[in-house]
Amino acid sequence: MLVLGITNNDLAGACLVEDGAIVAAASEERFTRIKDHKTWPTRSIDFVLNEGGTSLDAVDALAYGWNAGFDADRHLLLYVDRIAEEVRKNPNSFPHLRKRISDEIANDKQKRGEFDDFVESNGLRSKVAYVDHHEAHGIGAFLCSPFDEALVVTCDGRGDFQSLTVSYCTEQKTEVLQRETSIDSLGYFYGRITKLLGYRPNRHEGKITGLAANGNPTKALPLMQKMIHIDDSNRIRGLCGDFFQPSYNGYTDELTAEVAKHDPADIAAAAQEHIESILSTLVARHIAAVPTGNVCLSGGVFANVKLNQRIFEAAGVHNVYVMPPMGDGGLPLQAAVVVSHRRTAMRPKAPSMALGPDSTISTEQLDGIICEYPTLSVRRIDHGMEKIVVDALTDGQVVGTFRGRMEFGPRALGNRSVLYRTDDVAINDWLNARLNRTEFMPFAPITAEELAADCYVGWSSEHVSARFMTITYECREQFSKACPAVVHVDGTARPQIVRKQDDPFLHRVLLSWHERTGQAALVNTSFNKHEEPIVGSHRDALEALRSGAIDVLVVDDTFVIRDEARGAADAPDQQ
Repeated sequence: MLVLGITNNDLAGACLVEDGAIVAAASEERFTRIKDHKTWPTRSIDFVLNEGGTSLDAVDALAYGWNAGFDADRHLLLYVDRIAEEVRKNPNSFPHLRKRISDEIANDKQKRGEFDDFVESNGLRSKVAYVDHHEAHGIGAFLCSPFDEALVVTCDGRGDFQSLTVSYCTEQKTEVLQRETSIDSLGYFYGRITKLLGYRPNRHEGKITGLAANGNPTKALPLMQKMIHIDDSNRIRGLCGDFFQPSYNGYTDELTAEVAKHDPADIAAAAQEHIESILSTLVARHIAAVPTGNVCLSGGVFANVKLNQRIFEAAGVHNVYVMPPMGDGGLPLQAAVVVSHRRTAMRPKAPSMALGPDSTISTEQLDGIICEYPTLSVRRIDHGMEKIVVDALTDGQVVGTFRGRMEFGPRALGNRSVLYRTDDVAINDWLNARLNRTEFMPFAPITAEELAADCYVGWSSEHVSARFMTITYECREQFSKACPAVVHVDGTARPQIVRKQDDPFLHRVLLSWHERTGQAALVNTSFNKHEEPIVGSHRDALEALRSGAIDVLVVDDTFVIRDEARGAADAPDQQ
């Protein structure tokens, strides 16, 4: 049973699933080099089909999770009741409610039409399986989790006229416990804060999470409560009017004047505290329905790693699985897994995200590319690559990795990563400058599993999310002292925990580094400059080396490449 998943909206991409196993997945941006490319995923589709050794004609089902359409049974009375409730309280809110619905219809019509045209032109109508947007997020996350039952929460800007669902899931059934309309969108709330602070909504929300640790949440919390809240009956309610609209657009003079009274860090801190409080409260009120205390999280809002920690800490929660490609870029995988399970009863259960193009290259092929870069030198290392990497890091060099299959989703997990030592407190200034990034954004640590319990408070080997950098932990005092470069100002870190069976080479590097330096982690940040996709080809990686973003490039755990024109790495204080 071959299922091809496709999405063509916020982050276009494709995924191929065979009998419940994920064969390949990739986002179009990695091929086109256009960040968050909102296009038809031609190259992604070609890649996953080629990786599976198959063709479009041989696919058994085509899964589409961006837009299944308005379902009257799910949505009609929900919207009628919600609009009536809001207009009774605030008659002036009606234009905002109408605009929310009309904007959603217009956007979905365009993108769904593009998909349907592809289906018709390729004679695939009988193979199409439309999956409700939030079912794709939620059931897809559950099927990829290690759990046999879970409370599943989805939350994003909007999708199929919803912004949040809460469900009880097992392999046999899904029971929806709560739905919220796109009028009451926490995704839009956080995105609006992003724009009010001068960043791009639906892209730079992570900057707000990073900035929040520098502020005082109490000062602007009353303002947040004028925008959206959770009521005593557990319903999330957007307060449409002067302070909130369910959109990334429409900001009143009154709102902007109120925001201007506060330090940006205090606004960020208040928004972060507010969304954490709302969603942790929601989970705590529902978790009794799940005896195991397991929770699955999916949807773009759960890219917020601090929020995920707060939910994990909620009363009654035992374990949390955050879908690694949690946002709409993950929809092709999520929808394909759902359709495959419905037809075969098979599921992947905690799959690797190394699902993209492979870096494997021969010496002859690499030499053919290297000749285009006359200052670059390459050495083949058949034994002892771990020592070469550790030596480079010891010498203060920044190491880029281009190895194995590219990761699917927003996180680099060692295959397309930039590595550095963790004792340099100035790294936020000079390495962020090299990568054209914002200086207050924290770097994340990568740690071998054997060392993790001594680094991160409450970590357990059963915490699958920590393998994918989707949750933060409080850091132990000794770790904070030894590895200050990866501990945020609030004392937390977002680790990737590496098991030997998942990545033997990187696991050896981490243990060797610890043995030599006493540092239980390395910096792991994605191999890209700001506003660029993660490197997708050997040439992308070589360009990063030539431009000075990194000092050493490791390819396939076999080749070491340096730029001889640059010589030894500059000292950090010379950046």
